[in-house]
Amino acid sequence: MVVTALLFITPMTRIKLNHMNLLKSLVIFLFSFLLTYAGTEEENELALHHFMQGEFLMNQGNYAMAALEFQEAIELDPNASTIHVSIADAYRRLGKNRRAENHLRTALDLDSEDTEARELLGHLFIVEQKFIDAELEFKILLKSNPENVDYLYTLADLAKLQKKWDVAIDYYIEIFQVNSSSIHGLEQALQISLMSNRFDRAEEVCEFLLAEEPENIKYLETLRDLALFNKNYEKAVETVEIMEKIQGSTTKLLLQKSALYEELNQDQKALSVMHEAFSADSMDIDVLSRFVTLLLDQDENEEAMLYNQRIIDNFNDDPRGFINLAIMALRVKNPKDAIAALNPHVERFPNDYTVQYLLGTSYYQIKDYENAELHLVKALVVFPESRSAKHNLALIYDTIGNWKESDKIYMELITTDSSDAQAFNNYAYSLVERNQDIEFSLELAENAIRLAPKSAAYLDTIGWIYFKMNRLDESLKYIRESLTIDSENSTIRGHFDTVIKAKADQNSQKVQQAENQE
Repeated sequence: MVVTALLFITPMTRIKLNHMNLLKSLVIFLFSFLLTYAGTEEENELALHHFMQGEFLMNQGNYAMAALEFQEAIELDPNASTIHVSIADAYRRLGKNRRAENHLRTALDLDSEDTEARELLGHLFIVEQKFIDAELEFKILLKSNPENVDYLYTLADLAKLQKKWDVAIDYYIEIFQVNSSSIHGLEQALQISLMSNRFDRAEEVCEFLLAEEPENIKYLETLRDLALFNKNYEKAVETVEIMEKIQGSTTKLLLQKSALYEELNQDQKALSVMHEAFSADSMDIDVLSRFVTLLLDQDENEEAMLYNQRIIDNFNDDPRGFINLAIMALRVKNPKDAIAALNPHVERFPNDYTVQYLLGTSYYQIKDYENAELHLVKALVVFPESRSAKHNLALIYDTIGNWKESDKIYMELITTDSSDAQAFNNYAYSLVERNQDIEFSLELAENAIRLAPKSAAYLDTIGWIYFKMNRLDESLKYIRESLTIDSENSTIRGHFDTVIKAKADQNSQKVQQAENQE
């Protein structure tokens, strides 16, 4: 017995039907049923009665009784796919997912083109977290209806649930290509791209978004930031210029553009932009500070001093003017002047990392280790993740023989960053100079050489370790290579002379031993 007319009523449309639509659908069903049903009149009425009663109970929310009515209808005709879909919907609502799945599979066996059965099966799989199975069903649905946005959204969400980030992004982009008003899909793609650190994909999505809303500042700012992260500085400049056309030129945008030109090694353009910013607001400390930095980088020290004096005269409560003075002094290797620039004001800026760090570094250079330690520790209180401060502090502890503290810092440095060649080298050299744990120091030095094979200092370290291990040929090989890179270094030269002398003594001993044997 085949009840083909039941296909007029589907689970998805049933949810949306109001009272009048339900009556209309039932009239269509009844008319088609009477034309195609081959059973007796009594059987016709009974099958129709069970089906209509099931539909009525579903609309009333009485799913258990509806399931019983649909079961009666199935017993009259087990080959009607829509009845299987209806009872599956009832079982799904009752939480009997296994029964629902069985009936949906039966419905699809009877009619593989039953869209409602496949949709319901796909959603059932999602509820059961069978994401791969759900994805398969919705891919089949999409193949038959490639412009169905709902299917694309579902597939995108499924990919996201499985952390298939690129697949999800592709689906969200496809949604936009099918329906250009679906900006939400692109924003989802952008969010996923940023969250999963797929910045090249994020830039691609931003281009789509800006094609639709070319003056959206939020999208432009995101595109600029992405271009910066991807080191696409030309793209970043272009984006800033677009923002200028929309918003007008602002100090903030000019500062950004100047920094970008500097990254592109277009120093004159960077300065030109800052002149424009200075003309617009000559008392903006950010503009003045940027000017000083640019001029110092171009060795225009006298002009830099003039702008920096303006900062000191007008913004005495800001540490940048004093910091600039210290940087100028350190560039000409004058740490005492750096200390003189910062020390009178350090109490006013106790929480400024740069002030504390520069003071610590300057004191270290004049071998005032007590003050150097004091300020570097303060710098680390302000910025605990500063590797530069930790490196300098480790050197101080090493110099004053506080090896417990220096070893602690070195271990922290190499365990938190396996690419820190300097930490590997310095720790290795500290150990070998103490004649302590030579095998471990060799392992550390090998890591440093692996990371920076052309460093004269690192080659010297490993050569010196081999010397302490009495492996003179290997020692000579590395220290000689180190000298070819830095021939003027007195420490390397001293190590080389020591190894040469040890090698000569070794050869002399061998000669004497040979003569004695004769």
